[in-house]
Amino acid sequence: MLNRLPIIGWLVQLVVSISISLPFWWCWTVCGLGKLYFAFLPELYQAIPFWDCVGLSIVIAILKSVFVPKLASVSQSNEK
Repeated sequence: MLNRLPIIGWLVQLVVSISISLPFWWCWTVCGLGKLYFAFLPELYQAIPFWDCVGLSIVIAILKSVFVPKLASVSQSNEK
């Protein structure tokens, strides 16, 4: 949703993506959860670079806004 606003929305989305990606990257790469629990993956995916995590977060947000349907929709007409 924030991606649709020019400039300001993009900057807010970037800050949110960085905030979300930082703990994920720390746990996955630095703490070694990727190597410990996902050893069957290629080594490239066991230690994902930080900016790749940010990019994935942005891409997931865009795809979610495009492909995920709304759970509820309400419309009301005031015709007599």
